Amino acid sequence: MSIQKKQDILDNIASVYTEENGFEVVLQKYKILEVEKFCVGDTMLDVGCGVGEMVKALAPRFKRVVGIDGSPSKIRIAKQKNGRDNVEYILSFFEDYKPTEKFDFITCTNVLEHVEDGVAFLKLLKSWTSKEGKIVVTVPNALGLHKRIGMKMGLIKDYYALTEADIEKGHVRIYDMNSLKKDFEKAGLSIEHIGGILLKPLSHTQMERWDSNVVDALYELGHELPEYCSSLIVIGNV
Repeated sequence: MSIQKKQDILDNIASVYTEENGFEVVLQKYKILEVEKFCVGDTMLDVGCGVGEMVKALAPRFKRVVGIDGSPSKIRIAKQKNGRDNVEYILSFFEDYKPTEKFDFITCTNVLEHVEDGVAFLKLLKSWTSKEGKIVVTVPNALGLHKRIGMKMGLIKDYYALTEADIEKGHVRIYDMNSLKKDFEKAGLSIEHIGGILLKPLSHTQMERWDSNVVDALYELGHELPEYCSSLIVIGNV
């Protein structure tokens, strides 16, 4: 497939899925809160940086930050809205990226579920990580509370089957905690932490108007019930 064709596919996904609107803004806030707990070192790489929300939030903690993404429209927005003096955005697919440096902290939020070979991808991230560095990955959870409720209601029949929305977003698989741990271990990464982000009982649309205090409480409760959270987070050490 040509570079232009792959870029067009990612831009099409970006047109129907963005972290800038709706409940995705809320989810992004909690992802940032979780990821920033594990910041280490002087340099950061955000793989699949999107419009640069994670980069912008964490950039003050580092001397140098690089964000890469294969979507031209997202990189354009990132440069326009979320730039800083210590930030560089690069339009690149991860398989084409050839860094000349090792990074102390690599973030990869909601990308692994898009990749055909998750283990090979994690090994690539490992090759870009400094000796004492960390890799932080988040993915949607196949066994999140909203999906468990959907199963009891008869709305879904298989936790791991790709929905129409998954396909629109370019997902190729759905992880649970065990399968995520296995991919990290197969990639030769030791797991420092695995947990959940946000206990989410209903759909994005249903929760968009919820009081922020209620959602904050569900975020805190999610730390006690990680296997029921909307997203999973893993911190891997090289």
